[in-house]
Amino acid sequence: MKLIFKTKELLDKLKNIVPTAEAKQTLVVLGNVKVSIADNIATFTTSDLEIQVTTTVACVSDENGLFTAPAKKLLEICSALSAYDEITLYYDGKKVDITAGKSKVSLQTLDASDYPHMSTDKGSNSITITNEELLKIITKTSFAMAYQDARHFLNGLHICTQEGMIVAVCTDGHRLAKYTSLIKSDLDISIIIPRKAITEINRIISTFNNNKEQVVEINVTNNMVMFTIGEFILISKLIEGTYPNFNKVIPEKIQSKIRINKQTLKNSLNIISKVVNQQYKGVKLTPSPSSLHLISSNTESEVGEDVVDAIYDGDEISIGFNISYLQDVIDVIDGDTLDICINDQNSGCTLLDENANESIFVIMPMRV
Repeated sequence: MKLIFKTKELLDKLKNIVPTAEAKQTLVVLGNVKVSIADNIATFTTSDLEIQVTTTVACVSDENGLFTAPAKKLLEICSALSAYDEITLYYDGKKVDITAGKSKVSLQTLDASDYPHMSTDKGSNSITITNEELLKIITKTSFAMAYQDARHFLNGLHICTQEGMIVAVCTDGHRLAKYTSLIKSDLDISIIIPRKAITEINRIISTFNNNKEQVVEINVTNNMVMFTIGEFILISKLIEGTYPNFNKVIPEKIQSKIRINKQTLKNSLNIISKVVNQQYKGVKLTPSPSSLHLISSNTESEVGEDVVDAIYDGDEISIGFNISYLQDVIDVIDGDTLDICINDQNSGCTLLDENANESIFVIMPMRV
């Protein structure tokens, strides 16, 4: 079997699906990418049994067929041959030869019949969303997702519907990010999408930045979710469990507020972070009516502090936060002004973008 691909198109597709392949899985074939050819269209599939990503690439083929090849090696070889306009794959039933110009690399294959396949049944629950809005859902929340937490339901992005609106939430128990999408839905859904699936989706939709209005279809079944993004289809198992009532974490009332220029605070935190304690990463904020004092130190008695312009309308207080948590929120806020809403030294602090009420961020204070 002989397949001829346009190098750039093949590379662009492989870059987005190969990271899903798991070379260290018990099932050795999962380190491979499955290639299925029919009518001059090659379908590439990678999987780790939890996530499956599929895409199609146009090619010139002398016959239809099916084989697998080592995923990471195939991507690396195609990248090394990127100076050529075309790449040819020859499959003889035992190995696949990758050639371009006078270069040739041979790879061993595995039986494609052993490759697992996840169901592509879309189910009846479907949501249509733009590429731009899906990217917002991910970027505005996923940074607060837990990592390898024993509470497995926190290791993913929670999407649900509330009052006909799509709401996305992530929390690791120390901070929370909530985003209410402009997209409306009549469905009653509540799902938790695993971290790896969110990473893969983000990688794929980021390649469509020049087509923000591209429609993405999301299909939800009892234990699966399917994303159809252009020529990519990602299927993921869902995390089982009930997501905690995140609305209880968001303070209903606010006693005082620090209003500060986002870039000013970002610059100040960047300076102080050079000497922050790397274990606790604490920074103490002490606001006054017209300024904000920031200070941090480490175990080597090194101290970083700064005073920046700010507006504060509350009583005298000093409150500590994880500096990274503050920086993460600043990085996803679009506006120029940040409101840090405080009740006391022990309650969750709400951070708001002055001009965007669809996002709410909550950070728990810490002793500094």
